Amino acid sequence: MLNRILNKENRLTIIVLLAIISFFSFNVLNKNFFKNLRFDLTKSNVYTLSPGTKSILKSINEPLDFKLFYTKQIGDINPVYQNYYDRVKEILEQYVLISNNKIKFQIFNPKPFSNEEDKAVEYGLQGAEIMAGVYGYFGLIATNSTDDEEKIIFFQPDRSPFLEYDLSKIVTNLANPNRRIVGLYTQLPMLGTFNPLAKTQDAAAAPPWTVYNQMKEFFEVTRIHEKTRSIPEGLELLMLVHPKKIPDRLMYMIDQFVLRGGKILVFVDPNSETEGFSPNQNQPTSGDNSSNLSQLLNKWGVELVENKVVGDLLSARRVEIGSSDQPSVTDYLAWLDIKKDHMDSEHQITSKVQRLTLATSGFLKNNNNNDNINFKRLVWSTTQSMQIDSSEVRHSPDPTDLLRNFVPSNEELTLAAEIKGTFQSNFPDGPPDTGRKEDFEGIEHINNSIKPSTLIVVADADMLYDEYWLRYEQSGDVVPIANNADFTVNILEYLNGTEDLIGLRGKGSTSVPFTKVEKIQKEAEQKFRAKEQELLERLNNYQGKLENIQKGSGEDKEKSLLTEKEVAEIDKFRQEMIFVRSELRKVQNALRKDIEDLDSMLKFFNIFFVPILLIIASIVLGIIERKKRHQKHIVRETN
Repeated sequence: MLNRILNKENRLTIIVLLAIISFFSFNVLNKNFFKNLRFDLTKSNVYTLSPGTKSILKSINEPLDFKLFYTKQIGDINPVYQNYYDRVKEILEQYVLISNNKIKFQIFNPKPFSNEEDKAVEYGLQGAEIMAGVYGYFGLIATNSTDDEEKIIFFQPDRSPFLEYDLSKIVTNLANPNRRIVGLYTQLPMLGTFNPLAKTQDAAAAPPWTVYNQMKEFFEVTRIHEKTRSIPEGLELLMLVHPKKIPDRLMYMIDQFVLRGGKILVFVDPNSETEGFSPNQNQPTSGDNSSNLSQLLNKWGVELVENKVVGDLLSARRVEIGSSDQPSVTDYLAWLDIKKDHMDSEHQITSKVQRLTLATSGFLKNNNNNDNINFKRLVWSTTQSMQIDSSEVRHSPDPTDLLRNFVPSNEELTLAAEIKGTFQSNFPDGPPDTGRKEDFEGIEHINNSIKPSTLIVVADADMLYDEYWLRYEQSGDVVPIANNADFTVNILEYLNGTEDLIGLRGKGSTSVPFTKVEKIQKEAEQKFRAKEQELLERLNNYQGKLENIQKGSGEDKEKSLLTEKEVAEIDKFRQEMIFVRSELRKVQNALRKDIEDLDSMLKFFNIFFVPILLIIASIVLGIIERKKRHQKHIVRETN
C-alpha cells in the first residue's frame, strides 16, 4: 500500500503538498508558540526596536506607570484593531523588559458601563461608538512619580509606522519632565499673528506654523527679540530663522554665545518668499527679501552666496501654470524636492529623512581656512543644477523661461551644512559701541572659543512654512509631503545632545516615493511639453486675431479679417490639438497600466513569494534526495 502511494508518479505531488502543509503549520506554531520571534523585512525596520529606544529605556531613573485600555468588542467588530492591539501590547511588554521593570504595565478592558470605562472617560480617552449609545476604547495613559501625564487618546492603525516613536516620545517626556530650552529669533510670523485692524479675517489672525508647534512638543521655546538685553542663563541652543537687520548688541551676544560653546541652528535665505508677502494685504512687498548674517557666517567658515538661488532640473517640483481654463503642469526649477540620495545617509540628522522640499533656496560655500573648523555638508543638489539670480524669481517668475534658459553647472551645491570646531570673535576689539555702556556691564569679553561648538546652517527659511511641505485635502486632513518638520526637530535634538529619538522620527513619517512611477510620469510629461507649449502659443496668437475681429468695426474690422490661408491654419491647428490630446490620453493610460502592473507585481511578491520559495526549496531538496537514493541503489547493485 505504502509503496503504491510513494511511487514515482505520486512522489512529487506529495512533496509539494507537504511543503504547503509545512508552511501553514509554521505560521500556526509561530502565532501560538513563537510570538516574540519576528523577521522584520520592512525597509525602515518598522517592527524592530531601534538602538535609540533601547537607550531611552535603559536610562530611566524613576518608575513609569503605563495603563493600556482596550475594549475587546472593538476587535470583534474589526479584526484590524485586534491585530494592532496585539502589536501595541507586544511592544509595551518589550519596553518593560528592556527598562528592567522600571515601566509598570497594566491592561484594562473597559466594558460598557463598567468601572474601567469610567476610568477611561476620567483620563480623557476617546471612545468609538460600537453600537447605539455603546462606546469602546483603545488608548494609553502614562504617568511618572510626580504625576506628570502623557496619553494617546485612541490608537489608530494608520499610525502603525509611528508607534515606536509615539511610545518612546512618551517615555522621554516623562523621564525628563524639565524640557530643554531653545531660544528663537525670527522676524517671520512663525508664532502666529493677530492684527484686529487687518482688512480680512485671515490676515487678522494666523495660527502658528506647524514646525513651531512640533518644536514645542519637545522643547520650551523662548523668544529672543531685537531688544533682548542678554541671552538667558542656561540656554544652550539658539535658533535663528531668516535673520536680518540684527542690532549690533544682539549680534555681539550671539558671537560670545558661540565662543562659550553655545550651539546654533540658522535658517538663512537669499529670497524669502514668506517675507515677500505682507501678512495684512497678501501683496508682494518691495525691497530685499534676503537674510543678512554674513558678518558672523564668514567668521564661522561658511558663506551664503548672495543674490543667488538654486535651480535643479532633477529635483524641480511640479507646478501648475496658465489660466484656470487652460492649465498646464511644468517643472519649477527654483522649488526643490530633495530625495534621500542627496542627503548624508550616515548623519543622525538626515539618516532617516526621506524627503525635503525647499523654495528658492540659496547655497553655501566652505570658506574655512582654519584647521580647527570642520565643514560637513548635510543636504545638496544634483549635478543638474545651476545658479539663478534671485531677481528672476522674486516677482511672478515664469517657470517656462527658467526651463528655457537652463544650463547645468555639473556641480552639486550645498543646501545645508554642519560646522564644528573652535571659533574666533567677530569683535576682536571688544563689545561694539552702542551708545549705552550698561548694555555690556558684567560681561567678560572673549576672543577665542573656550570650548568647541556646533553650528547647523540651512540655506532656506521658506521650507519651515506650512504651504511648502504640507498638503491640504478636501476632507480637511493635512498630509505632510516631506520631512521638513522632522528635519528641523532632528537638528534641535542633535544640537541638544539627545539623539535617541532622531532615528525613530523618520520611521514612516512620509510615504516612500514611488520613484519608478515618478520617472515614468516625468518622461511622459517631458515628451509632450515642448509640443504642448508650441500649440498653446499658436492658440493664443489666433485667439488674439479673433478678438480683434470682434472688437473691430468698419474699415478696421475688414482689415482684421482672417485670410483663407489663416482659416485653414486654424482648422489644421485644431486637428493638431485633438491629436496631441489623444496622445496625452494614451500616455496617461499607459502610465496607469504601468502603475497597475507594478502594483500587481508587488502584491504578488509580498503574498506569494515566500510560499513559492518554500515549495521550490522542497522540490529541489526532494530531487537531491532522490538522486542520493538513486546513487546508493547503483552502489548496492555494483557491489
